[in-house]
Amino acid sequence: MRATGDRPGDPEAKVSVIEGGPAPDPLLVQRAVAAGLRYRLAIDSFFGASHAIRPNGEKHTHSYRVQAVFVTERVDDEGMVAGFREVKNLLEAEAKRYANRFLNEMHPFTVVQPTGENLAAVIFRNVETRLLEEMPGGPRLVSVTLWENPTISVTVEAGGDAA
Repeated sequence: MRATGDRPGDPEAKVSVIEGGPAPDPLLVQRAVAAGLRYRLAIDSFFGASHAIRPNGEKHTHSYRVQAVFVTERVDDEGMVAGFREVKNLLEAEAKRYANRFLNEMHPFTVVQPTGENLAAVIFRNVETRLLEEMPGGPRLVSVTLWENPTISVTVEAGGDAA
């Protein structure tokens, strides 16, 4: 690649795919590679928890897999999604809240049924709230998928009304 522009690191400079010439500014090339793209980042976490569907459901355990999908147009100077580590930590912290717990004893499941649908929605809301508080202007949460087992999952998405 060869970069053309007046100043090293100039975001207005253009990058071409022509080999040879002087060594380009790596930051300039990185910015050109990422320009105009949207990144969709999927992060998974795992936890085991038990629940019972009221009024007469038996207590049982699931090995849950939760996946949060984030979108952003921003990458850092190394080409990683800006805030990757932070959003990974947010999801892992949320999953740890439920690990080895009886969901029926945790808020809001003392009031609402601890279904996979409700658990996915609560995880979505909690991660979204922390993301907005801790990383304003960072990646945006677009969906949470929760698997109760390898063949059954539910996905909740930002946007509200069903189509």
